[in-house]
Amino acid sequence: MKLIPPIVALLAALAAAQAQQSSKAKTIEGSGCVEKAVESSCHVLTDSKTGELYNLHFSGKVPKNNTAIWFKGSEHQGMTTCMQGKPVTVKKWKKEKGIKCPPPPATTH
Repeated sequence: MKLIPPIVALLAALAAAQAQQSSKAKTIEGSGCVEKAVESSCHVLTDSKTGELYNLHFSGKVPKNNTAIWFKGSEHQGMTTCMQGKPVTVKKWKKEKGIKCPPPPATTH
């Protein structure tokens, strides 16, 4: 019975450390061309410098596909139906002038 209080204290400390880590969401920045993802209403961007693929979640205005942007955000917390790239909650973005986006693929009817 003397082991229970130290075990409870250890579990409480581990839970507090986990909560503190999850509240410090990593800041992520990148730039590239916004593209339509495979899943409906999902947006991806391949970073022009690192080649990292990001799955962008916008809370406000969403840039049009094939628009070059710079973004800043944090690791997306929670579930997402978008399966491509690293999920990022975008906090702010702006159009980027130094990147040339490819034209959208031609559709055949």
